[in-house]
Parts: sequence; C-alpha cells; structure tokens
Amino acid sequence: MRALLFRRLLTAIPTLLCVVVLSFVLMRLAPGGPFDGERALDEETRAALDAAYGLDLPLGEQIILYIGRIVRGDFGPSLVYRDFTVSELIAQGLPVSLTIGGLALLLSCALGIGGGLWAAVRAGRWQDEAVMGAATLLTALPVFVTGPLFVLIFALGLGWLPVSGWEAGSPSHLVLPVVALALPFAGAIAKLTRAGLAKALNEDHVRTARARGLAESQVIARHALRPALVPVASYLGPAAAGLLTGAVIIETVFALPGLGRYFVQGALNRDYPLVLGVVTLYAGLIILFNLVADLIYGWLDPRMRAE
Repeated sequence: MRALLFRRLLTAIPTLLCVVVLSFVLMRLAPGGPFDGERALDEETRAALDAAYGLDLPLGEQIILYIGRIVRGDFGPSLVYRDFTVSELIAQGLPVSLTIGGLALLLSCALGIGGGLWAAVRAGRWQDEAVMGAATLLTALPVFVTGPLFVLIFALGLGWLPVSGWEAGSPSHLVLPVVALALPFAGAIAKLTRAGLAKALNEDHVRTARARGLAESQVIARHALRPALVPVASYLGPAAAGLLTGAVIIETVFALPGLGRYFVQGALNRDYPLVLGVVTLYAGLIILFNLVADLIYGWLDPRMRAE
C-alpha cells in the first residue's frame, strides 16, 4: 500500500503541473482580456495595467512566475474583484462547494449502494428491473435538467423549499442542490453495485458459505459485499471529478456562493488569476480524490495490494 501511495504521488505532481501550464496557455489564447469593457482604454492606460499585473512579460516567464507563486500558496490578486485576492475568494467559496459536493457524494453512495444491493438480491424479479430502470433514467438526466425541474416542483409548485440562495446553517437551502447533484451518480453507483454483487454471489467461496448453512444476509455481509464494492471504489475517482464539475452548474442554477460562481464570472471577465486558481484547486482535489479511491480499491481488493 505504501508503494502504491508513493507511485500515485510521483505521478500527481507532473499531472498537476501540466494542468496548470495548459490552463495558463489556453487562458492567454482566449480572445478578449480582463480590461476589455464597454469603454475602450487608451494605449497608455492599458500598458500601465499590463505592466502592473505582469501581463506584458513573455508567456514563458509569466508561467514560471505563476508556478513559483502557487508553490508558496499565493494565487495572486483578482483582476476583476479588485479588493480581494484569489486566495480570499477561494476561502469564501470553497466551504460551500465542499459542503454541497461532500453531502452529494454521501447521498449518492447511500442511495446507489442500497439500491444496488436491494436489486441484486432480487435479481430477475420486477423489483430488480424497476430499480435498474430508475438508475438508468437518473444517469441519463443531467444536473442542469433535474435542478430547474426540482425548483419548479418543490419550490415554486409546492412551496416546501427555497428557490435559491444560501443561508449558513439552514438545511432547507441544501436539499434541492444536493439531491439534484447526487441523483445521476447514485444511478451509476446502483448499477455498478448490482453488477458487482450479482457476480460475487456466483463465486465459489460464496457457494461454499451457503453450503455451510450461513444465512443469506451473513453470506452477503461477510463474503460477497466487499468484492462487490470494488467497481464502486474504481468509480469514486471519476465520480468526485464529476461532482466538482457538476457543482459549478448547480451553484449557478441555485445562486450559491461557491467556487462555481467565481469560476463562471472569472471566465466571462477573463480574470486570469481567478480562473487559474480555481482550476488548480479543482485539479488538486481531483488528484486527491483519485488517490483516496485507489487506496479504498486496494483495501477492498487484496490482489492490488500484493501487486
């Protein structure tokens, strides 16, 4: 397990570096700039602003300077939110995004694993077909469809929950965005769990456990559940990445003060440091989540630890 962790860390650093460099280059190649507004600036003012923020330097030198800053934990000043640094904006939005994404991950795992297990023990029956049909439907519906649909039904129609906004400590403002974000991943996890458990229940050691007279619940809990969750563990890394990117849409739909709002506004306004800071943070979190998923996979599958 230590060797696995060491190898993943060795690949994480160059991967993150490539993401930073590629994002930096793409931002510079995009048309427009942070100082393009309704009123065009004169050449002297634009040159002074470019010099103040280092935008007049060669691209390679800008990249080296930026990497040196982020190594020290400094993402630089925001070019649009003039009174804030990028680190301050991230500190404001990150707790909201992590709260929504973390709760959505827990909910998707609970619904997906529970539904997949319930369907697998009833394989071939109408309950199995109903759960798998619902899982396929949930997987096919994107969050930008389920989010507004939930608003129309539960907020505007029934009036049970708020339409949008954020109020710290108020669970009612979390219900719709968390459920809308979790449902597509819950459907995928349910299908993986059902397939994994159906395969595990046909293994020889499970048949031996049944022949010894163990109850079906004990057979599943002791012998089948752990190998059945191996596909789910492999999916956790991509699921975490999808939750992060999906949170950008959810935060925009529900007007939540998370990182998604800053990312969208930064991209529209060509706020280079803000967009690069959010992309770098997202890339680091995705690499971290994939590392955790690999460790869980190694715990569930002893053969991976042996390799």
